[in-house]
Amino acid sequence: MDEEFGKETPMNKSRGKVHDYLGMVLDYTKPGEVAINMVDYVKNILHHAPDDMDGTAATPAASHLFQISENPVMLSEAKKQIFVTIVMQCLYLSQRARPDIRTAISFLSTRLQQPDEDDYKKAARVIKYLRGSVDMVLTLKADQSGIVQWWVDASYAVHPDMKGHTGGTMTLGQGSVYSTSAKQKLVTRSSTESEVVGVHDVLPQLLWTGYFLKAQGFGVKDTKLYQDNMSSMLLEKNGRSSSTKRTRHMNVRYFFVKDRVAAGEVNIEHCPTGDMVADFFTKPLQGAQFGKLRNLVMNLASSSKYYSAQRSVLSMDENPNRSGSGDVTKTVTFK
Repeated sequence: MDEEFGKETPMNKSRGKVHDYLGMVLDYTKPGEVAINMVDYVKNILHHAPDDMDGTAATPAASHLFQISENPVMLSEAKKQIFVTIVMQCLYLSQRARPDIRTAISFLSTRLQQPDEDDYKKAARVIKYLRGSVDMVLTLKADQSGIVQWWVDASYAVHPDMKGHTGGTMTLGQGSVYSTSAKQKLVTRSSTESEVVGVHDVLPQLLWTGYFLKAQGFGVKDTKLYQDNMSSMLLEKNGRSSSTKRTRHMNVRYFFVKDRVAAGEVNIEHCPTGDMVADFFTKPLQGAQFGKLRNLVMNLASSSKYYSAQRSVLSMDENPNRSGSGDVTKTVTFK
């Protein structure tokens, strides 16, 4: 490999169960799982954070995260540079080891061009949250089921321009391997339409992940997509045959998912709203629900000081109760 890839600079080699790569410490010490540790990276962010970002916070964002001031006080150039640096550092962090800050950073990433004092305070809230959870580690564990599990959800009309927000996450057993939180690109007329748009947003990544895992030799037996909106599930499974006067205006491209369902590339199943893990990425949750879903996303051990003692969810157990559409309702339970 040195001859092929080390022509410009010698390759660095790392052996053993612990590897340091691009700011991440990948720890394979425990059989069957990997802990992704970026504690030093977080400490570096906190070390360089300004004094007016002192303190701690229980969550990375307040409930008014998506609100934008109608009379903004724009940041000075010096303060803007601090804001941009912090957001970009946290974006890198959220995409690797701290998906628990993903929703807040997703929004703040859209405010880089003309940030105001409110945006700065929201970035300060993320810093305060990281200070209170500096040594939290993401732990991933794959089970032997061969099932790739996705949760997709959407918040309807939560932005000032009435656009919705898509959230999605994927696991191979425990812990969030991939997560997304993004503002939708069009205004929808109902929560049902917003959910369909959310699935359309996430579906390309879902399909690519399946193809990639199979190419790596991972035995993918099924790809399950969980939603909590029965009406959107009907549209995704049946297309226009389940369309009503409230949804018949929808662009045909959002029925791309129906073809993937028919081809057997994805299975859509119901998940109770209270157990919808993707809700974590659609809005700034607070309190017990934030703690409950953070347990799952980060795969926190019950012995962790950050663990929230709430009923947890993640692997699927079939519930004999059926929904009105005839679909078996799935209750998600965390092992």
